[in-house]
Amino acid sequence: MPTKTPRGQELTREQHRANQALHQRRLRIEHVHSRVKRGRIVQDRMRLWKEGVRDVVMERCGALHHFRVRLTPWQPMV
Repeated sequence: MPTKTPRGQELTREQHRANQALHQRRLRIEHVHSRVKRGRIVQDRMRLWKEGVRDVVMERCGALHHFRVRLTPWQPMV
């Protein structure tokens, strides 16, 4: 969790930098989640109730995301 600003005060320089670093990390994670959700099966309601099917679907969508990232060399690795 980011450090909140106390009432009537300001954050120290270190706390501000830590909040910025946390923001950058969370932003990158959210972008990965949105890219994985391109596989609509991840975000739609799944009616497959067998044990482990949902995990396999998420693994495959994650693998497709990594494949897409590796195919576009001009983007930084996630």
